[in-house]
Amino acid sequence: MNKNYFDQFFAKSDGVTTLEMHTRHVITAGENLLRSLPLNGEERRHWNEKLVRVAVLHDLGKIHKDFVKRLSGEKSSDIRHELVSLLFCIKYLHLDDDELFAIATHHKGIVNTHSTAKGTLSPDHIINYITEWYDADLAIFSIENMQAWLNIFDIEDDLVLQNSVKELPKDVKMYLNAKYQKKAIQSIAIRKQFSLMRALLMAADHLGSARKEDDIPKYKQLTLADFQPSKDNIYFPFRPFQERLQEIKTDVILHAPTGSGKTEAALNWVFANQSENARVFYLLPYTASINAMVTRLQRHYNDEVVTALHSKTLDFFYDQISGEYSNNEKDYQKIEQEAKNKKSLSRELFYPIKVATLHQILKTSLKGKGWEFALFDYKNALFIVDEFHTYDALLTGMLLATIKLYRRLFNAKFFFLSATIPDFMLQLIIREIYDGDYSKLIRPDANKEQDKVVLERKRHQLYCMSDATIEDETYLIKEYLNEGRSVLIIVNNVKTAQKLYKEIQFAGSVQLLHSGFNKRDRTIIERAITNEDILSRPQLLIATQAVEVSLDIDYDIAFIENAPIDALIQRFGRINRAGKKNINPIDREMSLQNDTVPVYVFEKSIGNTPFYDNKVLADTWTELSVLNNCELGEDDLINVCNIVYKDGYNEVQQRDFETGLNNTIITEFEEDWIAGHWRDWVDDILQNKNQKVEVLCRNLIEEYEAKITERRFLEANQLLVQVYNYEAKISKDRKSGDVLIANNLTYNPIIGYYVAEENIDDQML
Repeated sequence: MNKNYFDQFFAKSDGVTTLEMHTRHVITAGENLLRSLPLNGEERRHWNEKLVRVAVLHDLGKIHKDFVKRLSGEKSSDIRHELVSLLFCIKYLHLDDDELFAIATHHKGIVNTHSTAKGTLSPDHIINYITEWYDADLAIFSIENMQAWLNIFDIEDDLVLQNSVKELPKDVKMYLNAKYQKKAIQSIAIRKQFSLMRALLMAADHLGSARKEDDIPKYKQLTLADFQPSKDNIYFPFRPFQERLQEIKTDVILHAPTGSGKTEAALNWVFANQSENARVFYLLPYTASINAMVTRLQRHYNDEVVTALHSKTLDFFYDQISGEYSNNEKDYQKIEQEAKNKKSLSRELFYPIKVATLHQILKTSLKGKGWEFALFDYKNALFIVDEFHTYDALLTGMLLATIKLYRRLFNAKFFFLSATIPDFMLQLIIREIYDGDYSKLIRPDANKEQDKVVLERKRHQLYCMSDATIEDETYLIKEYLNEGRSVLIIVNNVKTAQKLYKEIQFAGSVQLLHSGFNKRDRTIIERAITNEDILSRPQLLIATQAVEVSLDIDYDIAFIENAPIDALIQRFGRINRAGKKNINPIDREMSLQNDTVPVYVFEKSIGNTPFYDNKVLADTWTELSVLNNCELGEDDLINVCNIVYKDGYNEVQQRDFETGLNNTIITEFEEDWIAGHWRDWVDDILQNKNQKVEVLCRNLIEEYEAKITERRFLEANQLLVQVYNYEAKISKDRKSGDVLIANNLTYNPIIGYYVAEENIDDQML
C-alpha cells in the first residue's frame, strides 16, 4: 500500500496536522521527555523502546470513517478512536499488556461503575460499541494498512493474522474496568507498570499536541553563586546554619527565626541533595506566597524551569503572559489558550521546579485525577515544606502519612522549615516520620557569631491593650502616619477592615487587603504592597489574616487584634523584618535597648471571631500579658507558643490528626493500586467542606457580560468574589450564563464587596 493513503487522514480539526505529523510530534516529545526525567541509562532505553511503539500506534484509530466525520464537524458521530487503535493492535500485534493499556486509556480513565466521574470509559465502549465500530468500517482493518503504517515509522514488529477480531479479549475488558482490574492483574508491580506506561504516553501526547515537543526544559543544577546573597557583585557569606546544610544529605527539619534566611537555607540543602533531572517541589500554604516564590526561584534558576501549581494557576499564567504584550497587541483568546496550555503542563511532567500548595501534592497520595504523572515526577524528588505549622490537624495528619509514602515509594527527601513550629508538632513529626531521630532537627547555633545575631535579635516592643479596641486608638494611628511612619493594622474580619478604612480617612497612600476582593483586584493589591520600590508601597495597610501569607512586606508600626499565638507570630513577622529599625512609641516612655518598633495588640476584637478557639485566644493573651512593655525577640514568642500549645492538639484536633494520619487511601496506596483510575471526590476532602461560593456582585453584571462578549473569559471570571452561602441572595434570573449573581451585594474595588441594601456604616459595626 502506498504511503500516500495515510496523507488523507488528520489528527486534528485544524486541517493542517495530519495523522503522521502528529504521531511524529508525539514520538519526538516522548524521546525528549525521557531525556528530561530522573532515569538511569537502562531505564531510559527500556521506556524509549516502548514509548516509541505506543506513540506510533496510539492514534491509528483516527482513520476510522466516524472519526473523520467528527473532525469535519458532524457532532452526531461519536467514536473512541483509541479503542479502535487498541483493536488494530490486538488483531495484528503481540504487544505487552501495559502498552495495550496505555493506548486504550491515553484519553480517558478506565470504567468506573460506582461513579459518574467525567473522563472515563463506559462499559458500552469496551463491550458493545467497539464491535459496532469494527463493523461500520471493515475495510480499514486490513493487515496491509497495519503494515504500511508501521513501515512509515520503520517499526519491524512481526504481524500476526488472526481471524475476525472484532471485540476485546476478556482479560483486556477486565483490566479496563476498575471493579475487575485487581482480579485480572493480581501483581501490584504489573499494575504499577500499567500506570507508568500510561503516564508516559499521556504526557508525550499532550506535549506533542501542544507543539512543545522541542521545548521541554532540562533541570538546571544549582551552584552556590545562583543564590548566595550579593550586592554589586560582592558576595556575602552564608550564615553558619545555612552553610551547614551544604553537607547534609538527609531529610531536615529547620527551625529558624523569621528573616534569618530560611529560603537560602533550603536552597543550600537542595544544592547538597540535587541529582540529575530530579524534580524540586517547594510547598507553601497560600497562593499569594506561591506566586512570589515562583518569581524568586526564577531568578535563581530561570524562567523556563519554574512554575506555579495551585488552584488559581490559570489566573497567574494569564496575568503573567498578558504582561508580555502591550494593550494594543493583546489577542485575548491566544493569551487564554497559552495560559491553559501552561496550566496543563504545570500539572504534568514538563516543569522540573514546581511551587505548589499542599493540596496539589495530596491529590497524588489521595489518587486524584492525574496522580499517575507523579510516578515519574516524584522519583528522587526534593520537597521543601514551608510554613507547615499553618495546616489544620487533618491536613497535618495527611501530610505526614503522605511523606511516609513518598519516602518509601519514590525515594523522595523532605526539608521542613518554620519559624513558629511549637515543640509538640516538632516531636510529632520526629516521632511519626523519623522514629525519634532528633538529628534531623537543625537550628541556628548560638555559639556561632552570625547565628547568635539572628537568635538574639529583638525586633518588637509589645504593648498589650486590654481596655480598648483599635477603633479607640485611631488618633494614635494618625499621629504615627503624620510622623511619616508606615503603619500595618491587622484585624480579624473583613467588615472591621472596611470600617477602619472609612473611619481613619488617611489622605496619604492607603490600601485594604482581605478576602472580600475579587481575583483581579487582589492581584493589583498584592503587587502594590510588595512593590520593589518600597517608597511606592502604601503607607497604611489595613488587613485581615490574609496578610499572614508570607508576603514580603515590612512596616514600621503595627496595631493588631488578638489571635492565636502562631497567627500573631506571622503577623509580627510583617513589622521590622530585618530588626534594624529603632522607633520610640509616641504614647509612652520607653527606654529602648535594641532596634525595635512598637506593636500594639488588642485583647478585644471589633467584630466576631468564631473561627478561633476561645481557649487558645485566652491562653495567648495571658502569656502575652506577661511580656507587656518588653522588647521581644523570636524566642520570646516561640516560648509563648510552646506554653499555649503545651498539651498539643485538643480532643477534636487529635481525632482529626489521626484520621488524616491513618487515611486508608494513603496507607493502602500500593495495595489498592488500580491503573487508569482516580477518585473524583478528592477536592471535597481537601477543601474541608469549605462553604464559600463564587458570585458576581450585581453592579458588575454589565462589565462581566462585556468581557464575555469580547471572549475574555478568564478576565470575566476574575470579577467573581468568594462569599459564604448565607451572605448572598442569589438571583433566579441567570441571564449571565451559569454564574451566580448576588442581588444583595455591591462591589467596590477600594473596599471589596458589601451588602447593598444596608447602610455601609451599619454593616461595619
